[in-house]
Amino acid sequence: MKSSSIRLTIALLAIMAVTVACSLPFVISPVQPEEKIVYVEVTSTPLPQLVATTAPPAQPTQPVSTPAVAINIDGPWKIWQGTGEQQLDIDFLQQGYNLIGNTATGNGGSLLFKGTISQDSKSVSGIWESTSGTSGTFVMIFDAAISSFSGNLGGGVPFCGSRGSTAKPSPCIK
Repeated sequence: MKSSSIRLTIALLAIMAVTVACSLPFVISPVQPEEKIVYVEVTSTPLPQLVATTAPPAQPTQPVSTPAVAINIDGPWKIWQGTGEQQLDIDFLQQGYNLIGNTATGNGGSLLFKGTISQDSKSVSGIWESTSGTSGTFVMIFDAAISSFSGNLGGGVPFCGSRGSTAKPSPCIK
């Protein structure tokens, strides 16, 4: 009898707890941030204060302009690179003084050249990167007709090129 009255008491307490819990007002709603709009009205612009000076007026300065690039390297070239002077086809893209070119080296690899044309438009210097993770510097020095160049990769590796029907420069390294 005692165990049935304990069970009855526990059951009543459970029913009372559920009843009280269900009757409490629970509200779950997302909190929305308030938007504040600030209006600014400009009513006048302050005028500069005039100050009397005895200094002579400043001379107008001439704007410094970068001269136009005198060469166009855009388009397809043949290049020879490396100690074996491997021949590759490359397509250079020139944007102002910036030059970029990408070529496939075989076996799924490629070389990316990013350089800057010199102010006298006679050479390009920059960096090269390969898909194998190697990189370095390069230099291209153009012939008078801008149809070929001799140069180097990293200062000591042959790098040269030609476009159109122009022959491979000899020597390739400069």
